[in-house]
Amino acid sequence: MKKIILFLFLVISTALFSQDGIKFGKQSFAKTLEQAKKENKLIFLDAFASWCGPCKLLDKNVFPKKEVGDYFNANFLNLHIDMEKGEGIEIAKKYSIYSYPTLLFIDGDGKVVYKAAGYMSPQELISIAKEAVNPENTLENKIAKFEAGEKDPEFLMGLIKNTYATDFSLAQKVATRYFQTRTDATYSKEEAGMLLFFTKTIDDDLYKIFTAKKAELSQQIPESYLAEYDKQLKLNTVLQKSFDANTQSINESTFLAEGTKIYGEKEAKQLLNKINMDLFFTQKKYNDYAKSALNYYQNPTDFATDELNNVAWNFYLYVTDKTLLTQVTQLCLEGIKKEENSQNTDTLANIYYKLGDYKNAKLWAKKSIEIAKAKGDEYASTEELLKKIK
Repeated sequence: MKKIILFLFLVISTALFSQDGIKFGKQSFAKTLEQAKKENKLIFLDAFASWCGPCKLLDKNVFPKKEVGDYFNANFLNLHIDMEKGEGIEIAKKYSIYSYPTLLFIDGDGKVVYKAAGYMSPQELISIAKEAVNPENTLENKIAKFEAGEKDPEFLMGLIKNTYATDFSLAQKVATRYFQTRTDATYSKEEAGMLLFFTKTIDDDLYKIFTAKKAELSQQIPESYLAEYDKQLKLNTVLQKSFDANTQSINESTFLAEGTKIYGEKEAKQLLNKINMDLFFTQKKYNDYAKSALNYYQNPTDFATDELNNVAWNFYLYVTDKTLLTQVTQLCLEGIKKEENSQNTDTLANIYYKLGDYKNAKLWAKKSIEIAKAKGDEYASTEELLKKIK
């Protein structure tokens, strides 16, 4: 009897304890909006994804806390919705939710009045909730305050965090003002990362700060990374000026004119070939991809054997033009000269087979199998190729 009573006590205690945290509603978002308008309350929406680690930590460590539940259950209608399932898919589109967890405070008209993102402690979550219920802290009021010229760094940082995931353009403007007010300060790691995040091209106002503050930034971020990022910003600038959104193509004359200013003519041409390669491949314009690849790899000794082999295999899989396939055999042979292995000899055998050159296909297939046996590599697929050769 004592054991039964103890068991019942534990069950009841667990049930009671489970009510201490946030009580998330089960009704639809539309119904909750109606209720929010009727009761003049805000909706607290935990927008999550099933694979998101920080979301799971909020579920485990924060939402169940009594102090969190007490405040949220008294002040909000709470929803917990997976943004990749059911109605969550449309909600994510409506509110431009791209990162998780995203925590939204929404009024009965469906307007976001406050927004936060990422994992936070119970105290931090309650703190932002208190800000959300303060009419002065609505997103609309904050934006108006910014447009009126507010320069307080703490205010600007808060607005950046409220808008970066849903309105990047606005957040970038806020970040620009933030860093313009912080020119004499030493950056934290968060600030250094934020500066890089919002600097997208060398024409951005933030790029001047990025350039001027490299010494300070290097205290938080390795110099090698900053140098690589600077190079990427320059490339982004050239791409932005030369990409035609209507035709989804690169204006090559513009790219070369702008790229030459930064990289010099030779490197600009190489970059153009590489960018066209990647673009044509994603667009499934494989013969155009092949032409750009042959230009890019015209000096094969400058590239690693595996890279040459990967490109050649793409030719085998996707390219139909026999002239281009014949040309890539020379690229294969150059790669084999650098380092002969069972993979690149197999690739060459397959390309010869696709060309109908069965003599060379058989020669290189046998060579590939011989190397594979000596090194303990897999060669079953090469044997299958041999069986097909007449």
